[in-house]
Amino acid sequence: MTGAIKFLPSRTFAAVAFAVFGFVGLIIWGEYSSWQSQVARIEADLVQTAKALVQHADDTVDMAKFPLAALITQIEQERGTPDMPAKITQVMKRQIATTRWLDALAVIDADGRMIATSSSIDASGLNFSDREYFVFHQASETRDPVLGRPLKNKLSGQWILPVTQRISNPDGSFGGVALAAFILTELTNFFQGFSLGSEGSFLLVRRDGVVLARAPFLQTQLGSSISSYDLFTTYLRQSDSGSYHYTSPIDETQRIGGYYRSKHSGLVGLSAASQSETLATWMRGARIRWMSCLILVTITGFLVWRWRRQIMLRRASEALLVAREAEFRLLAEGSGDLIQRFNGNGIREYLSPSVREILGVDPDAMIGTHILENLHEDDHEVVSQIMERLRQGSTRENMVVRRKRADGKQIWLETTLNRLPGGTGADIRIVAVTRDVTRQKNIQEELDALANTDELTQLANRRSFNIHFEDMVLQAAKQLAPLSILMIDADRFKFFNDTYGHAAGDDCLRALADVVRGSIRRSRDFTARYGGEELAVLLPDTDGAGALKAAEKIRQRVADLKLPHEKNLPWGYVTISIGTATFHPARGDRLTTAELFEYADHALYRAKNSGRNQVAAAGDEAVRALGRPDMKSF
Repeated sequence: MTGAIKFLPSRTFAAVAFAVFGFVGLIIWGEYSSWQSQVARIEADLVQTAKALVQHADDTVDMAKFPLAALITQIEQERGTPDMPAKITQVMKRQIATTRWLDALAVIDADGRMIATSSSIDASGLNFSDREYFVFHQASETRDPVLGRPLKNKLSGQWILPVTQRISNPDGSFGGVALAAFILTELTNFFQGFSLGSEGSFLLVRRDGVVLARAPFLQTQLGSSISSYDLFTTYLRQSDSGSYHYTSPIDETQRIGGYYRSKHSGLVGLSAASQSETLATWMRGARIRWMSCLILVTITGFLVWRWRRQIMLRRASEALLVAREAEFRLLAEGSGDLIQRFNGNGIREYLSPSVREILGVDPDAMIGTHILENLHEDDHEVVSQIMERLRQGSTRENMVVRRKRADGKQIWLETTLNRLPGGTGADIRIVAVTRDVTRQKNIQEELDALANTDELTQLANRRSFNIHFEDMVLQAAKQLAPLSILMIDADRFKFFNDTYGHAAGDDCLRALADVVRGSIRRSRDFTARYGGEELAVLLPDTDGAGALKAAEKIRQRVADLKLPHEKNLPWGYVTISIGTATFHPARGDRLTTAELFEYADHALYRAKNSGRNQVAAAGDEAVRALGRPDMKSF
């Protein structure tokens, strides 16, 4: 053997060394790519989680503004009457009874004394003039609701987030503060519904860097400022969402963080996971791959040693060609990714055995098939353009496409196509590395659905409705086509909850949602739960007559359910009232979404005030009675 090695040409030694180092280099590159892909997936998941948290917080804070508005209106109506505290206390208790996440509503006079509260705890003797929100409204003339720092409720001792609004006297002077407080643990419990491991953490921060909530709960962090941290000084200045790696100043844990800042409120959410925990699964798989690589390198070394003994018996060019082909197949067949080779026309010339696991077919069955075969038709144009760029000289292209497996299941594939040296036009050769990314796609779609779907009714939520509403109004104006909106409200629904309980109330809302969903069948129609027992429907390309017809259809189907509701007299079963409004761009209408919504809402109130179980259209002075017009509301 020594003699054979001695007389081997130096060019042969160089080829062997190049092959070995190239093989090892490809393995290292593959591991690095796998690591980067894992980190990128984790970062994307964390950003989506942070977005979901911020949107939930936005919705929660926005909902706090409605009880405040009702409270301010009642105060202005009852100002100067001797029983005003008792009346506004009743208003607050009704609001609290229908809003489970609210801890308390309260009214504080200009001296800092609490004159009314929804709480049953005695507040006499307490003064709130030292509270930050009180000092702020005392000095500011803004009438907008303001989100304050987290604080402990002086009455219950619970941690709360206050949303406050200034009360002004008729002459404009400071008259006190109306306060809506929601329970901080409700927010942190929602955070902890997302699993980030035992060392994960969530943070909700105001636009000025004040910490509003943290999970796990850490009292010393509440109300503190992190405006000097890298998140605010560096990353949020570059983008409203993204990810970064950092060492926690609290517990010195190295974490991967995903952040998102709301364009609506400026709230910032940060979801973070421990690097060691999130990448532990990848490390376990990597150890197996490294051990396999070591065995493979050892086997390769043995084969090279055997080959070197026989090299003088073969022609050098033939041996080199065989070695290169063997190395390529060894690499392809040892990889968990699907490796393919195409000619310039997109015809498959080789597939690695992993095609069985990824596509569910044998490699031989796909030899000679075209790259577009079984791809989703929407992806054909993209793939054709990529193949053309490779024929024109591009050396590397990436794509994510949909393809059918042999069992008919559609999957998502991420593919990197590399053009091999040599050849032009259709004479080129292309090596493609493909992996299944269906799971990552599904996770992303589930997070998007979570952020835009109402959990109880499975209809779109209010945030999704507002986005679609704006888009549909713009599209209607552009196409000069009518757009109608239906506002649907369950009659005397509070009495239903009081009589049958909130669980039955939830079942009732689900039944109403099913009726509306089953009545609105066009693909472009849009249905959402707007809030509480209110549902909203958008009907593009529908005029006022069509809207009334659709509304009456829904009203009648709900009535036909005959769901028992003994307090909804005279019927004794669940009914609904509906208000409709129509935008006619072709007639020269110029309406904003707020105006169109207000018209439909006013029509809904007319239907309510005229006896319920009716449909009313905006612009009609008289309610179109479609139920029992002879019966009055009570």
